Amino acid sequence: MEAWWIGLAWLSLLAWAVLPPLWWWGMRRVPWLGPDDADDATAPAGAPAPGRADGPVVALVVAARDEAGTPGAAAALVAAARSWRSLDLRRLEIVVVDDRSSDATGDLLRGALAGDPRARLLRVDRLPEGWLGKVHAQDMGVRATRAPWVVLTDADVRLHPRAVSVALRAAERWGADHVALLPRFLAGGWLLRAFVVGFALLLTVLVRPWEAPDPRSPRTLGVGAFGLYRRGALERAGGLEAVRARPDDDLALAQTVKAAGGRSWVTFAPDLVEVDWYPSLRAALRGLEKNAFSGVGYRPGLLALAVIGLLATHVAPFALALVGPEAARLPAWGVVGIVLGVYAVHGRWARHSGWLGLAHPLTVTLLVVALLRSAGRALVTGHVDWRGRRYPLAWLRASARADAARDRKAARENAAANDSAAARRARHHRQARPRL
Repeated sequence: MEAWWIGLAWLSLLAWAVLPPLWWWGMRRVPWLGPDDADDATAPAGAPAPGRADGPVVALVVAARDEAGTPGAAAALVAAARSWRSLDLRRLEIVVVDDRSSDATGDLLRGALAGDPRARLLRVDRLPEGWLGKVHAQDMGVRATRAPWVVLTDADVRLHPRAVSVALRAAERWGADHVALLPRFLAGGWLLRAFVVGFALLLTVLVRPWEAPDPRSPRTLGVGAFGLYRRGALERAGGLEAVRARPDDDLALAQTVKAAGGRSWVTFAPDLVEVDWYPSLRAALRGLEKNAFSGVGYRPGLLALAVIGLLATHVAPFALALVGPEAARLPAWGVVGIVLGVYAVHGRWARHSGWLGLAHPLTVTLLVVALLRSAGRALVTGHVDWRGRRYPLAWLRASARADAARDRKAARENAAANDSAAARRARHHRQARPRL
């Protein structure tokens, strides 16, 4: 048994010695956007700037449901709505959709947006069959405007006055159809902050956001806090209807748009977008239950591999460093040192303390618990509960498989079209080359 633990420690060290340099090399290619990247960088921070009177119309679409359950949540909703009003674009539409709220959400939004001619408040009274609530509300908001650019955000997200104008300028400069801004996640308490950071780190390793601009890679990252989409690319991908049954709608929509030929970029933007992720660790774990199982495609086999891999390489080395066999402690402490280094590097980008890495094994353990709870509840009950509504697991699983097949087909067709276009350009170049 001792030899087994020693082998696990050295195997974990090998994995951590190889993967972090690749992660660092990729993440340092992710661009950074800040307020000074706006067209008018001379406007005082915190005050509406003149904006671009000749620029394209941008619609900010927000889905909100029962956001006023506690005084803290109600205050966050009002603060977010006021930040939307401060956006510096003149040609801006603010479309907020109240998704069947049973509390004071609609009244708070109505009061916070009163007097702004750019703002509209819509309401959903009935959810059609075959839709998840949030995705349907976003679809309703997108259909209510014909703006050539659409920003999808959440009801508790606070935006810097120049957030949309900076993202729009970046999209135009890069020729992008989708730009995701990675926000600053605010969390109260050291453990909750560690959990948020650990989750974000594992997500970047999984989806590799630095590959988003590469048309040869299917990878990109959708961010619920801020996703800017070109309407033409969104409609070419099937719009929100293409992900109507996806609990991971933000990630799924970005991947679907890219698979349909859209150009995607992911950027750091902690000075432009901020959000209180969850009010407590318990709420965070509960919130992950709706989409954690979808992250492994609702496949129990893949779930088992993910759980074993996470515990073996992220949790066991910390335990072995303290109480493991003498020969296992050296490689285990090597893993601990590399983990702290990764957190320190990520902290420079995402504005957090590198010492949060000390909670990494606990963070990963909690994520495993959330994953197992999500899968267990879904498999035992046959459905997923979220925001007072029950969604059948069989329907979610079938939709996810159909969406994946559709995206793979679209990606193949797009790649074939690009190859054909490249071949035509090459033939034209050879034919046009003068003979000597």
